[in-house]
Amino acid sequence: MLNSKTQSGEDSLNLSQAETDAILAAVNEQLGLNSFNPDDQQLLKQMIESMGDSRGMVRLSFAEALGKIGKPATPLLMEAVTNHPNPVVRRASAKTLTLIADPIAIPTLVNALLNDEDTVVKTSAVGGLPKSVRQLCQHC
Repeated sequence: MLNSKTQSGEDSLNLSQAETDAILAAVNEQLGLNSFNPDDQQLLKQMIESMGDSRGMVRLSFAEALGKIGKPATPLLMEAVTNHPNPVVRRASAKTLTLIADPIAIPTLVNALLNDEDTVVKTSAVGGLPKSVRQLCQHC
C-alpha cells in the first residue's frame, strides 16, 4: 500500500516523472480498491504538489483522484489555492475544489477571485463557486 513514506521523502517538486507516475498509479489503484487512506496528509500534499507537473494529463488525473477523495482533501487544497507559490498548482487546486464542491471552500475561492495575481486562478475560482454555493444552499 502506498503511503507518504513509500517515496523518497522528498517534496513532490523534486520527484521525477516516473516517481510522479508511480504515485498516481498507486493512488488510482487504491481508490479502485477502496483502500485509500484519506488521513495520510503527507500523501495528499504530494498529490497536490504533483498538480504542478508539466504534463496536463497528469495534473488532470491528480485533480480527478483528489476529487474522488473529496472533503478530506479540501483543507489542503484551500491552503494551496491561498498560498502556493506555483500558479499552476493554485489553478489546479481551485479547479479540484470545483469537483469536490465543499461549501467551506467558498471564502477561499472568493479570496482567490478577488486577490490572486493570476487570471487563470481567478477564473478557476469562479468555476468552483456555483457548485459550492449550491451545496451550501441545500443545507439552508
